[in-house]
Parts: sequence; structure tokens; C-alpha cells
Amino acid sequence: MNRKRVIIFTEGGIGIGFGHITRCLALYTEIISRGYEVQFIVYGSNIEKILKNENYTNLDWKDIYFLDNLLKKTDYVIIDSYLANKEIYDYIAQKVYKVLYIDDNNRIKYPKGIILNPSLYISFKYTTDNIVLQGKDYLIIRKDFFNLDRNQKKIYDILITVGGTDIRNITPKLIKILKEINREYKIAIIIGEAFENKKEIESLKNEKISLFYNLNVLEMGTLIIKSKLVICGCGQSIYEMLALKAKFLPIVIAENQIENKLFLCNNIFFKELLSWKEIKKIKVEIKEKIEEKNFPILEIKNGIENIVNIFIGGI
Repeated sequence: MNRKRVIIFTEGGIGIGFGHITRCLALYTEIISRGYEVQFIVYGSNIEKILKNENYTNLDWKDIYFLDNLLKKTDYVIIDSYLANKEIYDYIAQKVYKVLYIDDNNRIKYPKGIILNPSLYISFKYTTDNIVLQGKDYLIIRKDFFNLDRNQKKIYDILITVGGTDIRNITPKLIKILKEINREYKIAIIIGEAFENKKEIESLKNEKISLFYNLNVLEMGTLIIKSKLVICGCGQSIYEMLALKAKFLPIVIAENQIENKLFLCNNIFFKELLSWKEIKKIKVEIKEKIEEKNFPILEIKNGIENIVNIFIGGI
């Protein structure tokens, strides 16, 4: 019997961010571990480091001629995109056996398939006949985050991690704010491959600041555990913080993070969360959070196995 073939289409890099890639990579790893044939097709720039040692193809897959030559009627396809239009979705859906659409904000009216919204909180309803997977049972978190030893000594006061690209140039602003609050803070900063502001960040470095470049999952998770407070984006990062039971202060960097903000504010984690436009107001929140003794803990589990079981089933 031929193995089922799964094709994953996504995008990422400078100007887009890496959230689509990291969650698709988590699904890719799970599907590969089950013995399926997988083609991972990513359209992006500066994605080499984040996909190091992975078998992927970098090209613009949103082309009817390319798709016509690639797709088979027996294929299972996962699409995680903000760039593909409805024509592309419709074409893929009618060419293959089954499609899983990863969606954050009900972006388009999806053709026949499964809609996955991997968010803790969804403020809108999908009007569709499709199966919809959403909520805490379908979060996409890289498995390594659940296997780390959380009983490690705290080395850093603050960790700053805003993703693989700093599209809002937040990191330099945060460094300056932290220096104003307390110049003795030991600060760790994760710099992604697609940061266009590396030189500016490096110019602000002193003996209290440590810079870390292009970390893998285990290195990043360990750094989170070793930090008293993590300042991060309000997207995929917060699931990783919850998995590690870390104390964190998220900043809303993009519109698709609003749902996560609503969840955190509705569940007593925060009274309010600032957006990147209000970054100068963050001083009070930083002081309060780093001194907070009883930061809330939410027990969450990885939804990857649930998602793959429903989408593909047995081999």
C-alpha cells in the first residue's frame, strides 16, 4: 500500500514573520514521525536558519500551473497563508482528497475541508458547513517545550523575544526602557535570522546584556526557563510560555494577536495589554510583573496529535 502524501503550503520571513512556519513545522514534525510522505513548501526569505536540517522547498507555490503539476487526487494538503487568494484555495480543494486550512481571523470563505483556528480565544463564529477545530484542545506547540526541565536556576531578570523578525523595531525600544527602569537588570535578548535592526541592538549592548542568535527550540525553551520575566509577542509565543509555566508580559504586535490578548485579559492574567504603538507606556507593567509572586498558571496541552488524528487518521 502506498503511503499517504501530505503537502504543507505556507510562507514567512521578512515583513511576514515566522509564525506560520513554526506552527507548520510542528505539524510537519508530527506527521513525519508517523511515517507519512510529506512535502513542505514554504515561500519566504531568510528562512534557512529556522528550517535548518529540515527537508523543504522554497518557492512561490501560489501558481495554478505549478499546483496542477504537483497535486494528486489522493493528497492531503495543509495551507497556512495570508497571501493566497480564494482562487488558489478553491483550486487546491478541488484537486486533492482533503485540505486543512489554518486560519486566525476568518480571512476568507474556505472551500470544503477542515478549518483549524489554533487559538485559546475566538470572538467570532465561523458560518460554514466545514468541520471547525478551535480552542485549547487544538493549540500548536512544538513538543520539545513540554519535555524541558523547568527547575533550572534563574539567571536573567528579563528575556526579550519578539519572534524571527522584529518588524516593529521593538527590541531597541525595550532595551532603552529597561535601562531607564534599572540598569542592573540582567537582560537576555533573542535575535532572529530576519532581524533588520541587529546593528542597532548590538550598539546598545553592555555587560548586563546577553545576545543570542538563531536559537533552536531546546535553547530557546531553556532560556525562557532561566529568566524571571519574558517580554514577548502576543502570538504563538504565549502558548510556549504557558507550556513552560513562565512569567511573561506580551505585547500585541499584529492584528491577528487580538484574540490572544482578549483571552489573557479575560482570564485574570492582565488587566490590559499594550500594543507596539504604546510601547513607551510599558514601564509600569514591567515593574509590576517582575515583582509579582503569584503569576497565574494555566494547564494546557499540545493539540498537534488531535489535529493530525482528525485530519489524516491512521496510516
